[in-house]
Amino acid sequence: MFVHKRQLHSWVLLFFPIPLTTLYYFYTGDEYQLKYSCILIFVAFYNLSCTQQENAETLAQHQRMEAYRQEIRQLLGKKYDTPVAKADSIQLERGKYLFAELCSSCHGGLGRGRGRASEKLTTLPPNFTDPQQASFYSEQARLYIIRKGVPGTTMFGWEKHLSEEDILALYVHVRSLIKE
Repeated sequence: MFVHKRQLHSWVLLFFPIPLTTLYYFYTGDEYQLKYSCILIFVAFYNLSCTQQENAETLAQHQRMEAYRQEIRQLLGKKYDTPVAKADSIQLERGKYLFAELCSSCHGGLGRGRGRASEKLTTLPPNFTDPQQASFYSEQARLYIIRKGVPGTTMFGWEKHLSEEDILALYVHVRSLIKE
């Protein structure tokens, strides 16, 4: 579900030159090309192991998210699928300000999950502009997450620090970031 695009690029960039350089070695007997091929093979297999580790981490993260979604669904009951009303311009501006002040260091200024602090996090923040990631939780579940946080991550709850109006404003701004 959350696959890195660089995985495909790394396969193409690392494995494509290997047959060419190996054939060149057999044609010319150039030892440099053989060494170059061996290095490429090593890097390709190292990258493969890293990719498999990333896939395992991504799967584990998705499983944690799914378990938390089910927990929130049970807690909210029928309210889980209740949509949040459209926002007015004042709410959107307030949400944009709050997001820039409180959330952008992890989630990034544009909500892509690549803020300054995201590099140091063990679990990457979600990309709010990706419709697939943005639709994983319901609107009420996202409000719940803003209020309560996400266990096992650095996303803590804001309910003790923000008013309900500010939490709603923050959510409607996040919702406005989704690219349809």
